[in-house]
Amino acid sequence: MAECELTAKTYEELRVVPGATKVMGDIELYGSTYGFYLDTFSAAEFAAGESATLITKAENVKVTKIAGVVWVTGDPIFWLSATENFTNVDNGTGVRVGTAYQAAESADTVGYINFSDHFDLSRGLHIGTSAVPYIMAASDPIIELFTTVALTSGNFESMYVKTVMAGAGATGGRAKFILSTDVILGGWANALKAEIDFNATGAVAGLGSAFVAELIAATTAPGGGNYAPLELEIVMPSGAGVGAGMAYIYGNVQGDDKATFAASGYFAIIDNAGDSNTGLFYVNTKTDTDAYLRWRVNGVDYFMLMSADVS
Repeated sequence: MAECELTAKTYEELRVVPGATKVMGDIELYGSTYGFYLDTFSAAEFAAGESATLITKAENVKVTKIAGVVWVTGDPIFWLSATENFTNVDNGTGVRVGTAYQAAESADTVGYINFSDHFDLSRGLHIGTSAVPYIMAASDPIIELFTTVALTSGNFESMYVKTVMAGAGATGGRAKFILSTDVILGGWANALKAEIDFNATGAVAGLGSAFVAELIAATTAPGGGNYAPLELEIVMPSGAGVGAGMAYIYGNVQGDDKATFAASGYFAIIDNAGDSNTGLFYVNTKTDTDAYLRWRVNGVDYFMLMSADVS
């Protein structure tokens, strides 16, 4: 049978001009969208430059299933271009084109799927380019995600991104956010913002934070390197200045009742710091100092005193 056979009464389509003859049911990437041909596109139609119907979405499509795997209803289904059949076990070269419409046994060579067009993720997902960026005509976000969870237990993540770096010596591995400007902006600008809103009665039993940086150390002690869950880095090109003030950290309290925090809050809360004259924290009665760090609080410079030894 053909790769795909339409069995649904309703479907979504594109009118396209194929670059070659096609057999009914052939899958093709047209632009950035996958679909399959509703009819055979003959040599005569190709020579005449006629158009054809490419099905991009259909509720029920009969497809050639790879033998040896069991399909469960709802399984993600991938198309393998090399063998021109479908599977629920991607080998790294498959393209996801839908979900299993119904279960299929291991020996079956035919399956039924909900077919849905997908971007060609082998080339990445792009909105605009560096040379031709997408121009925003309004302040509305290009991508929006709204979720709600009513369950009272469990850990919930509305977006999950994981990168496994398997090549020794590589760098990076992160999601990267760049805000670039060559003009004087307004009152604030951020390359990345995390916000948590407790509204009127929200609270946490333990710790609530707008941003968390977590480092999980290896179970084997590393041979070198420095490790920290948060890196603060300022790059000062030739000719750069510090403006009205430049610092590793800027702290600010907002809100009508900010005096409450000013009266009772902490600059930092550090738990499990210990008390050791060779460790992170040590209670010392030494009165003289050898160095200081300069801080600015409420526009005034202050100095955190430090000693070069613990005697």
